[in-house]
Parts: sequence; C-alpha cells; structure tokens
Amino acid sequence: MPMNIPLLNDQTPRTVLKMINLEASQLSLPDSRELMLGALGVYGVLQAIAQAFNHSLLGSLIYGLLSTGFLYGATYGLLRVLKEDAKLQRTATALAIMGAIAALAYTILHLIFAIALPSPLPTEKLLRFLLFPILIWMAFMYAFLFRHVSLRPVPAFVIAALFVLVIEVILSPICR
Repeated sequence: MPMNIPLLNDQTPRTVLKMINLEASQLSLPDSRELMLGALGVYGVLQAIAQAFNHSLLGSLIYGLLSTGFLYGATYGLLRVLKEDAKLQRTATALAIMGAIAALAYTILHLIFAIALPSPLPTEKLLRFLLFPILIWMAFMYAFLFRHVSLRPVPAFVIAALFVLVIEVILSPICR
C-alpha cells in the first residue's frame, strides 16, 4: 500500500518557506496525519541532536522524546480548550516543522563555532548567547501560528513563550 506523504508535494515546501517569513499560516498545510507524524519525528530527532552536544546520549534522546510529547500534548490540550480540534494536525505539524528548523539552526551554529573556535575558548557561552535570538524567533513564530487558532495576540504570545520556556529552559536541564 503506497503512502501519500504531502511533504513531497510542491505546495508544502513553499508553504513552509512562507511560514518562516510569516506570510502563511498552518492552515495552508495539507491536513495529513502522515505529515504530522513525520514532522514530529524529525522534530524529536533534531532536538535530540541539538542537545547531544551538552547532554549524554541517553539524556538527549529523552529530551527529544519529552519535547516532542510536550509539543503535541500541549497543542492538543490548547486546541481542545479552544474547541479548535479540527486544526490539530496542521497546527502540530507547523509547530514541529518550525521547532525542527530552530533545532537545525542551533546544531549548525554549534558545529560552526565548535570547529572555528578551539576548546579553551568559551564556545558554550557564545552559543547560549546566539541561541537567544533563535528562541525569540521561535516564540514569535509559535505566536503567529497560535493566532490562526482563534487566539488574540497577547494570549498567543504568552502561550508561545510558555511553550518555548518549557521546552528549552525547563526540559533541557532536567534531561542532562
């Protein structure tokens, strides 16, 4: 039985690029369970890879699983409260894709600075400094996506900031 994964469709990569530029919402994505599961899987793997520089292998794998579970579970709970259950697959897909892009950016930055700067230099402090704009971008991106599920701007930003804080600030030290 062949699987029809819309990621291979021409429209999906263009929609993702438009979402990065805040020109399109998650409602432009195909409503596909396979795409959502694939996006969540890639998100979990890239989050684990991004944390593997600072955590043990087991800790980074646990972090990838917990952050994926939190992202999906909190999105499910939020949309359930808002009575917007029909938007769950698209919203979870969009959040996972944007989070995966942020994790990939952090991984690339880490590799560039780990290679460019020798070990006695404070590479980790510099990376934490560079991670801050990525976290701010994630909060704004998540807020933009939450605006398209019936939230006003301030509640959308507060919830987006809570998502980012829980995933990046609370779960990260727990999984060391």
